[in-house]
Order: sequence, then C-alpha cells, then structure tokens
Amino acid sequence: MVGRPREFVEEEALERACELFWRQGYEATSLNQLVESMGISRQSLYNTFGGKEKLFLRVIDHYTETRLAAVISLLGDEGADLRSIEQYFGQVAAGTTMPGDVRKGCLMVNTAVELSIREGSAADKTKSFAGRLEGALLHALEGAQAAGQTSAKCSLADTASFLATVVQGMLVSCKTGATHQQLRTTAAIALSTLML
Repeated sequence: MVGRPREFVEEEALERACELFWRQGYEATSLNQLVESMGISRQSLYNTFGGKEKLFLRVIDHYTETRLAAVISLLGDEGADLRSIEQYFGQVAAGTTMPGDVRKGCLMVNTAVELSIREGSAADKTKSFAGRLEGALLHALEGAQAAGQTSAKCSLADTASFLATVVQGMLVSCKTGATHQQLRTTAAIALSTLML
C-alpha cells in the first residue's frame, strides 16, 4: 500500500525552521512554534525530521550549505588574498542586522554561544565550522603574504585565529546592539593589523 504523499515541500519547511531557530535560538523554540511556522503537522515533523533536536541538526547543515558556503568560498578559493578578507569583513559589518532591526547575527555563532556547554552534535558542528572559517582565513592570509599585501606581526595561523575571533565577536556584538558603524570600526581596526 502506498502512503499518502507529503503535503509540504521539505526544503521550504526546513528553511522556515531555520529562520525560526536563527531568530529565537534552540531552547526558546517550541515544537508548537515549529509546527506553526513550518506549516506541517507534529506527526509530519517527527516522521520527516525525527523531532526537534534532529531537525535542528538538519537546520545547521542547511544553513551551512545555503549561507556559509559562499563565505568559505570567498576566502578559500584560489586567488584569495587581502582583498578577499576585506570584502568578508565588510559583509559581516554590513549584513548582521536585518530589516526592522531584527538582530539575528549568525546561526552558527548563536548556537555556539547558546549550546557550547552541552555535549553533542550541535556543539560539534559549530566547532567544525569555526575550524573551517579559520582555515579559510589562513588560506586568504597565505595568498596575501604571497602577493606582498600584508606584514602580519604574528604567525599566519595565529593571525587567522585572531581574525576568526574578531568575526565571532562582531556577530555576538550585533545581537547585543552594536551599530553598523561600530561593527565597521571593529573591522577596520582588525584589518589594520594586516596592512604593510
């Protein structure tokens, strides 16, 4: 016997769940809110996504694939250099507040702050992303050094770690009320450490 077809598009439901978790965080988001936001029944949520925790892990993967891949690509592509790092910091400073001043920051950073003391897959995924970001920054720094664009005082690995920490701090600051100008100033100071 063939089961009834799903009455929703899985990717669309996942995107709506992503927006909700991104705005509210994991703990503050209830199953009822998810069901309403995703436009599906509670049973469909369990059948398709396996419950709230498994859905959240899918959301993190979805967020990484749809929003963060471009960031990693910008910094990690062949030819990445100081201009790539400057462009990335500009995007962070300009794109961290949303229309209506809904300050969402970055889902990965939000999750790291909220769930860092817990063991489990979500914390592992945020650590993995932090490592990927740092690695991409290191790649771009290596390109900048090869092009004679930077005189970083620390090792390139330490500088990449510093820049990744600044980015994460900017995203947390956004959530707590930093203005675009404050974020741009932070970015400018961080980038000044790389200049010749």
